[in-house]
Amino acid sequence: MLKPKDQISPSNMKDRAEMLTRENLQLKARIAELERLTAMDTLTPLFNRRYLMQELDRWCWRAHRYGGTFGLLYLDVDRLKLVNDTHGHAAGDTVLCGIAEALGSATRKSDVIARIGGDEFAILLDSITAEKLRDKAVSIRQMLTALPVKTSGPILKIDVSVGHCLIETGSRASEALIEADRAMYADKRTKYGEAER
Repeated sequence: MLKPKDQISPSNMKDRAEMLTRENLQLKARIAELERLTAMDTLTPLFNRRYLMQELDRWCWRAHRYGGTFGLLYLDVDRLKLVNDTHGHAAGDTVLCGIAEALGSATRKSDVIARIGGDEFAILLDSITAEKLRDKAVSIRQMLTALPVKTSGPILKIDVSVGHCLIETGSRASEALIEADRAMYADKRTKYGEAER
């Protein structure tokens, strides 16, 4: 049996419930922030490789389950090491952030853009045909090569190599990424030959 000093008054119970509710809301907000951080790139406002792979797997499942086709673009910034070595890593970071911003303006809200490596980006394109996917790869490359990147030093021009892969019934996430990566390297070889990897 509770002694009188151990009993909780109704006003104390109400205060305790309100405190627990506030703490619960704070914990939920912290969890949401941690989940967001695990999906985001640390430099750009884009998603990261981990999130892209989850979405790519989900989109492959959607193509298998419901039909339709989706696209995967794989982009590599050509000679970013030269930018870093010549103008410094801050200039290289500015290039990456400029690319991220441009990709965001060139895609739809239903598309997923991620930075998946140091100088590599990927875009999942919702509901797209093979022909429109090829056209999109060309237009993204043209847009980025025309993009002037303002740094604390000179304005830089960049080039990117782009590969693509159509996601359809039977596509697997890991295979789609490999196919798009190979296509990107084929694009790079047409510009620079075998020496550029």
